[in-house]
Amino acid sequence: MNKRIIFVGSTATLALATVGAFLLWPTPFGDHRIIVQDVEPAETPGTIQEISWTWEPDEETTAQSVFIGPAGPIVMYEDGVSALDGSDGTEIWSYRVNDLRAPSSRSDSIRVGVTSDREYTVLAWHPRETVEYVNMAVLESGSGELIDEYLLSSSEGMAEDASQPSLPPLERLSMDTWLDAEGDGFSARSIFNGEKKWDYTPNPECRILYNYSHENFEDFSVLIGEDTLVFGQYCDEDVSEGTFYGDLIALDAKNGSEKWTIENRISLARSEIDIEYNVRKTDMNPMWDPGYITVATEQGNSLVDIDTGNIILDDTRDIFPDSPKDSAILDANEDRVIDVTRHIYDQPSIFTTADTHSGNIESTTTLPSTDFNHYLLLPEDLNISFSWPNIIPLNGGVLTTTCKNECENNAETDYTDTVTFIPSTPEEEEVTVEIPLPSNTSSKSTHTLLASPG
Repeated sequence: MNKRIIFVGSTATLALATVGAFLLWPTPFGDHRIIVQDVEPAETPGTIQEISWTWEPDEETTAQSVFIGPAGPIVMYEDGVSALDGSDGTEIWSYRVNDLRAPSSRSDSIRVGVTSDREYTVLAWHPRETVEYVNMAVLESGSGELIDEYLLSSSEGMAEDASQPSLPPLERLSMDTWLDAEGDGFSARSIFNGEKKWDYTPNPECRILYNYSHENFEDFSVLIGEDTLVFGQYCDEDVSEGTFYGDLIALDAKNGSEKWTIENRISLARSEIDIEYNVRKTDMNPMWDPGYITVATEQGNSLVDIDTGNIILDDTRDIFPDSPKDSAILDANEDRVIDVTRHIYDQPSIFTTADTHSGNIESTTTLPSTDFNHYLLLPEDLNISFSWPNIIPLNGGVLTTTCKNECENNAETDYTDTVTFIPSTPEEEEVTVEIPLPSNTSSKSTHTLLASPG
């Protein structure tokens, strides 16, 4: 099924600087096209006013996931990727693999990742005629320039499989590496050649913990800021009773050296879903600004600066003492903290914005609709993911999905068909935009909100 990309933006957008000739370079691995040259990226809108443009792939292609590049969306297909200009939806460049275009091809035959600084786009896929190698391609995300193509074999760190080597995990990329599980720890491998750059193994008495929001590997999870890896670690024998605290560790993604550690203050929670009841997990959530996370500590829901390890707020919940228990922190950074109280049925959802340092409430806004009845989530392979995926903070306010007709629960309206921008400043007016859904949209359609340049 084709998926439509709809960009909801401000009326002021930047045009393309130079439109170049259509350039096609067939390579041994795939067809590499640069359609537009010298794109001048626009800024990410801080407010929303109207639909800027819509785009959908051709009838024979299915969009699988959407990433954000330096100039706009990067769309993953079952056979490659295309980059779009966030200003007007123009296709900038593409890399497509003929070998994956047969009807029998599946989306699990290819993986795509974008580095944390958006500089590079990486593809990995199984060639049809071999079981010995994985094909890799690295492109510059903005211009589409092909940096390199190479073969990756199981002997270069890939897990062995009975039929073919597994695809590398590209879901969480630093600026130049991906992470592979390795023993009780992990290794960082170069996106340019697959070689190991460095590795990390905890002390024998310690183990890296699961994370509720990001289960990156089979045994543990690591969050990635732009150039910092963050994970929870526990060093003790008995985790069966009582409240326990572990460490939060940050490594430099360039070389694996330790940047900082918060010792014995991270609250560990028993897993409510694992068969092993005593498994402990770190309650750690990234914010939309990749420089900040919130993590459960002995003091509460603490806001942490990823680069320095400084705890900016001991407990973000202290700013909103009147919020009910079902509320949560949507976003937090040095300047603001946004609380959201989300109701599913007969009460409206409420957004509250406060100043980080003073704690002063800047705005409290009630959502126009009283019901969220939609099917919307962030793709699993994004760097950013948390429990409120249908709501994104912008500089001037919050954008969220809503529905016409109070999201009536029937086959005709059981999907999100509008988005509403709620400004941070009370005197500004809310803006609701109707989304032109594809004609073949089903009641189980999945929609994604992303903040993109343009």
